[in-house]
Amino acid sequence: MDWIQALILGIVQGLTEFLPVSSSGHLVLAQHILGVDEAGVLLEVILHMGTLAAILVYFFDDLKQLLLEFIKGEKDAKNSVLFLIIATLPAVCVGLVLQDTIESTFTIAIVKWMFMITGLVVGGTYFFKNQPNREMVLMIAFCIGLAQIFALLPGISRSGITISVALIMGIQHQKAAKFAFFMAIPVLLGAGLLQVISFEPQINFSSTPLIVGFISSAITGYLVISWLLDVISRGKFYLFSLYCFVVSILAFTFIS
Repeated sequence: MDWIQALILGIVQGLTEFLPVSSSGHLVLAQHILGVDEAGVLLEVILHMGTLAAILVYFFDDLKQLLLEFIKGEKDAKNSVLFLIIATLPAVCVGLVLQDTIESTFTIAIVKWMFMITGLVVGGTYFFKNQPNREMVLMIAFCIGLAQIFALLPGISRSGITISVALIMGIQHQKAAKFAFFMAIPVLLGAGLLQVISFEPQINFSSTPLIVGFISSAITGYLVISWLLDVISRGKFYLFSLYCFVVSILAFTFIS
């Protein structure tokens, strides 16, 4: 793994972690195209930490305010934290129980189909764009959490499926996106910890690709968050489905 490959994978991770187009699916495709049999557990952790850093920096003021209000015992803050916990638990439980099974699905053959499914789900939000705005409640948070389980499969976008379900259930566009981003914090942190636990120390590795991968994924991820929020606020979220369909068709056509 050289620094150029790490740079490319970092950009791919940063671009696709937050866009509704599946970062895991793109990393599988990118590794295949670059001829990288395995990106390496350590690099995967670094890429996840890069996109986690992007969220923490971008939403620093919001997260700080939420934390302070939660400490003060304010009802809205306590409800927000509860909703995030409820939405996170399903994927965490399934991920821990079926970890080996999930890892076996990271193949080109499965990714091709999952991209198509992501396109259908994201595109389906077009038919719900005039939903009356609803406030987040426990049931909606739980349904979003159930949807996130499917994002454990490569090619199913975590942000795509969680934002889509939130929009379909009537959550306002920017609130849906912000909730999905906040949900990503424990997910990315948990994924990194699991990879660290399973990490087997390698004798020979360079720190340069790791640094390059972290910086590229963090910067790219930060820029993507701002752009995605703008797209969602204009009610154009469903257009990402077209990209998913194109990637799926190209993968079926040119990658065996």
